Amino acid sequence: MIRAATAADAAAVAALVNAINSLDGHAPAEPMTAAVVLRDLVCAAPKALLRVAEWQGRVAGFATAGLVYDAERQAWAMMLLDLYVAPEARRRGLARGLMAAVARVALREGARCLWWGVDEGDAAATRFYRAIGATREGLFSGELLEGAALARLAGTERGGG
Repeated sequence: MIRAATAADAAAVAALVNAINSLDGHAPAEPMTAAVVLRDLVCAAPKALLRVAEWQGRVAGFATAGLVYDAERQAWAMMLLDLYVAPEARRRGLARGLMAAVARVALREGARCLWWGVDEGDAAATRFYRAIGATREGLFSGELLEGAALARLAGTERGGG
């Protein structure tokens, strides 16, 4: 079953976020907590879309996404931020169900596309994405600006304006 997350799901979602963020073999520098899930994702004004997949009576997967403006398409796009299903619950349609749920919200919100990145070398994910009809956007490399570098650029690091 795919559904919107509730407050009762916060701990399970936090554990799944920590699992996806540990796929490289290292624990996340800042582990997700149930309190953060409640603050940002399961609240009166969530900062992102959160859908969960239930399997055998427990939350076994999740997807997060958010609307962004795509100037190339001159339209809104839904950006999938995370998609994860616990290993023991895979190959049961949960990931497809989560993607379908995000796609329905995207269309309802006026998005013309659903966009996401794929970790380099993740052949299983790429096969899944091809199976649901996704195409590769072309050469693209994600870039990240965070922490002190973000503050420096914004001009807010120690005395900046």
